[in-house]
Amino acid sequence: MTGHWVWVVGPDCYLDDDGGEHPKLAPGAERMRWACHRDTRRGDLAVLYRSRRAKDVAYLLRVTSDAVHEDVPARPWNCEAEVVERFDPPVPLADLRADPVTATWPALRASFVRTGAPVPDEVWERLMELAR
Repeated sequence: MTGHWVWVVGPDCYLDDDGGEHPKLAPGAERMRWACHRDTRRGDLAVLYRSRRAKDVAYLLRVTSDAVHEDVPARPWNCEAEVVERFDPPVPLADLRADPVTATWPALRASFVRTGAPVPDEVWERLMELAR
């Protein structure tokens, strides 16, 4: 069974030095390491919530490694993942809060305070509808 996750990233992870979309987020770019939830497994799917400036869900990723514990206090669990799709347009935070299904999502209700959180199946399905 595939797990579904939201990973929260700041502008330093999604913008390049000029303030544009970082090339590492282009679909098909080389896989990279991301902070993730400790229960994340290879084959799971994740969306990136872009905090601060963007405040939206903009990317779909496929996890390519199990979560690995590292001795880094700010990011103790890390996974490798590849970008599958960029949502065009991204799903804004305001839309997530206004939607009756996604509004019940605990990670959203907690304002995405953790680097990684599970996405319940019914929220995942609705999120994919909103993104496409």
